[in-house]
Amino acid sequence: MTVALENQVPDAFEISRAKERILKEAIDLFYEKGFERTTVRDIAARAGILSGSLFHHFKSKQEILYTAMALTTRSMGESAEKAVEGLDDPVEQLRALVLNELNSIHRESGHAAYVLVDEWRSLEPQYRDAVLAIRDGSYDACWNSALEGCAAKGLLKGDPKITRQLIRGALAWTRNWFQPDGKMTLKALADEVLTTFLQS
Repeated sequence: MTVALENQVPDAFEISRAKERILKEAIDLFYEKGFERTTVRDIAARAGILSGSLFHHFKSKQEILYTAMALTTRSMGESAEKAVEGLDDPVEQLRALVLNELNSIHRESGHAAYVLVDEWRSLEPQYRDAVLAIRDGSYDACWNSALEGCAAKGLLKGDPKITRQLIRGALAWTRNWFQPDGKMTLKALADEVLTTFLQS
């Protein structure tokens, strides 16, 4: 399986300035129009290049989506590691991870986290497997450690693996209803999440 992926999936982390510009515009378009309705011509026009020139940097629109998701996933892993750095209490680790993910979802600039969630089913299987392999690293390791630590202390209401999926879905959905300029802060929302999934 690993060999097959190496043969089919390009290195998502070899990014030139030209690729960065194309990715930024593509992510915005995927967010605005959706992956299926965005054409290569749209991306090239937004990036200020000819359609043919885009293929000097990416082989396909799928490769652009994969690269955007892989970079976002790696960034989320690095951010998760930083969030729990120096924290020994699994409850505090979980709180930090929830708040970190909420900040990523609701930050004012950039739509990469939205695209990662909304266009996941648009990603072809071999690319999806590659992104999951990246996520299985530091990102999931941080979450698993915090949740299993809470479970070991008898604080988690449910199974760690199921709880992770429930939290992932709940946090992603907040972008449809949470008002960043409303009365509730992201920190308060993070505390509500912990109240929902942890024993008092």
